[in-house]
Amino acid sequence: MSTEATPEQQGDFDDADTGDGEKVSQATALVSFVLAKAEVFHDANNEVFARINATGEIRRLESRGMKDWLLAGFYENSEKSARDQSVREAIATLSGIARYKGELRDVHLRVAYHDHTYYLDLGEPGQNRAVRITPGAWEVISNPPVMFIRPDSMRPLPEPVRGEINKLFDYINMPDDHRLLLVTWLAESLRPNTPFPVLELIGEAGSAKSTTQQILRRLIDPNASELRGAPKSVEDVFIGAGLTHVLSLENISHLPAPMQDALCVLATGGGHAKRKLYTDADESVIQVKRPVILNGISVSVTAQDLVDRAVTVELPLIAERVEKDTLLEQFDKAHAALLGGLLDVFAAALARLPRVDLPADQRPRLIEFAKLGVAIAEVMGKKGRLFLDQFNASRTDAVHRTLDASPAAATVVDWFDARGRKEALVTLKDLLTDLDRLRPIGAESWPKSAKGLGDVLRRAAPALRQIGIDCRALPKTGGVIRWVIRGRQLEPSPASPASPDSDAAEQDIRTSRTSSAPVSSEIEL
Repeated sequence: MSTEATPEQQGDFDDADTGDGEKVSQATALVSFVLAKAEVFHDANNEVFARINATGEIRRLESRGMKDWLLAGFYENSEKSARDQSVREAIATLSGIARYKGELRDVHLRVAYHDHTYYLDLGEPGQNRAVRITPGAWEVISNPPVMFIRPDSMRPLPEPVRGEINKLFDYINMPDDHRLLLVTWLAESLRPNTPFPVLELIGEAGSAKSTTQQILRRLIDPNASELRGAPKSVEDVFIGAGLTHVLSLENISHLPAPMQDALCVLATGGGHAKRKLYTDADESVIQVKRPVILNGISVSVTAQDLVDRAVTVELPLIAERVEKDTLLEQFDKAHAALLGGLLDVFAAALARLPRVDLPADQRPRLIEFAKLGVAIAEVMGKKGRLFLDQFNASRTDAVHRTLDASPAAATVVDWFDARGRKEALVTLKDLLTDLDRLRPIGAESWPKSAKGLGDVLRRAAPALRQIGIDCRALPKTGGVIRWVIRGRQLEPSPASPASPDSDAAEQDIRTSRTSSAPVSSEIEL
């Protein structure tokens, strides 16, 4: 048997030289090249990265972008092409070094919060610049104190300049009574330290749902694929969210319960674990918190937990159409000014936020979103009451959607109204018998047992309370669990705090200053 090395094996050793005449494997030379040009490290999930010294860019070691950088740099440095096997061996070695010798670092995607300051990565190739946002001011800086990863599909943001966020509505289809909600959602998408509400756009065909969604996505997080189809599994949801800041899904006709649960996790932050390989016991964990925007003809957000974390907007039918390519081209020209206008409003709202308060018994589940919305309304020269009216109207619509999605819960309302809204103390078995007599024709998702009815009531209880029906289980007595169903006084909508200086707030934004180097905007409050 011949022991002569194959051409590939021979080349692996002959292509690299230490400079002292000593031959080393090409994989070893590639490792040395990377360690000389970059810093390798890992994050809390044991994902491995390299920070390029020359540009400050962060790349995943296993990414296509990292491989391309390595191949191009190694060829430029040695005038030799690296073989695929050598690259794989080098990446594997560097991954081990990063996990066991590299430092533990936090890595962010598009937005970050550090030392009471927000950062927005511009994502410019070959540069490391970000917008630093503090209460009352923002500026573009180089080499921010946080590390941003840039997936291959990410596209850069333009350098923001002074502008007006209200100009955004020249390019999207948005009803007047939801515009404050939308601006607040955009600003909240820049705050990674608070929950991210889910934005759902609904409307009939021809209401420009997809175009509106694409422009909103492009404003804060441009991507090679700004609109994506419905994920096929929960795993697909988390994988997609791990590689993009805004998860943007279009033409959603139905979201099964596990998918809605996954979107809840994304809104508040959480993880998804799976086995790396079927042949081992290692886990791969994806830990993410992301803004979500989706569209469809009909409502797909129906689970109460997700409804509480969602803002749904119904878009009107477009009366006068514009070619999509023309509209996007016009938006791209105004992009920098629109982004600057959003940053003006966001920075001013952060300065005003400490003065915003809502009564403890009237705070919605999205309390951070509601308070930011009040602050944004005021800095835009409006009353905080206007935002809360829009927000509460959206919540009321969501409550009715939740009940409509559950025939049994809707029938409980009919049953209680038929009793004259008198308090009832019943067992689930007796209540199910009464509800069966009122069961709507064609109701397929109907509880088949007392236990099933109990599950329905627990899920629908928050929605029922908001329409004046308190429904809860009492402690077991005599081996029997009874439920009490009673009317309750509807809570008034929360009032906004007094803001005597809100009329001057929009003038504060208009007088914000933008310098050329670095770009900045300061807002005096």
